[in-house]
Amino acid sequence: MAIDRIALARELNQLRELAKEKWKEDPLPTGRDAEVRLRKEIQELGLESHIADLETDGYTVLPPGKAAPIELFDELVSVMEDLSTKLPTDNLEGNGLGKTLFHMLPEHRAFERALMASVPLTLVTYLLGYRAKLSQCTGLIKDSGAPALAIHADHSAKFPAPWSLISNYSVVTWVLTDYTRENGAVCVWPGSHLKGQPVPEHLVMSHDHPEIRVLEVPRGSVIIWHGSLWHGAVPRTASGRRMTLVLPHVRDCVQPQELFWSSVTEEMIQRNPPRFSTLMGLTSAPPWVQDGPDPARLAMAPVGGSRFE
Repeated sequence: MAIDRIALARELNQLRELAKEKWKEDPLPTGRDAEVRLRKEIQELGLESHIADLETDGYTVLPPGKAAPIELFDELVSVMEDLSTKLPTDNLEGNGLGKTLFHMLPEHRAFERALMASVPLTLVTYLLGYRAKLSQCTGLIKDSGAPALAIHADHSAKFPAPWSLISNYSVVTWVLTDYTRENGAVCVWPGSHLKGQPVPEHLVMSHDHPEIRVLEVPRGSVIIWHGSLWHGAVPRTASGRRMTLVLPHVRDCVQPQELFWSSVTEEMIQRNPPRFSTLMGLTSAPPWVQDGPDPARLAMAPVGGSRFE
């Protein structure tokens, strides 16, 4: 059955108009203004050491209490446990990710609060700019016996190598249960984001390589990494479950993996800060059908040329 493209475009334009009005409250900075505003936010939130980590190691870990109160982590666990009984979880079974819940954002406001948390979002801005878009809202649940996740870079299969030093994809990982080696924690190759290339085939299962670091961090931590960072996860041998909320983001020019504009509601836009609409892709340069481009919405696209836009 053919899609009613006119109706689809009209519905999307209605959401864009709402986002446009909301955006007037706090239009995103461009050019030099973006750099100045970001520097101020980094200083106010005390993130200088985390920026240094991103530059040198390609990842950083926010300790418990830095990104959000522990109560939000408890709520996310409860919501994900409930969703795991309602949504399909075997889409990618056996690949090392565990049971996977996709496109959870419309299911509960707790995910909106995690997305809009100011500290991790500021680090996303450093990596991808103010016009970064949410690419996934994914839950990962690992039971005992879950295999290792192959070492890879998120830029792989998305962007041709060699990659520039600028990140086009970045992941925010909310650690909902303790990360230990026995629990199947994430592992990283510090500094590998500077290589600008995919993981060589002979290293994809080298979880015990001396350069690999297993991130044993407590529940309540948040990990952010550069899209070129080599990373994976070690096998889970402990009983119980490892639970993780993963929020990958992309630059404004990159197509998100999940179509959030198709599920976002007017209520979600209204109750969140203006930047939420940008994360949903509603302030990007829009597509069009027979009606052609709208100059007013095209005017919302950045023109300054800064990597932090």
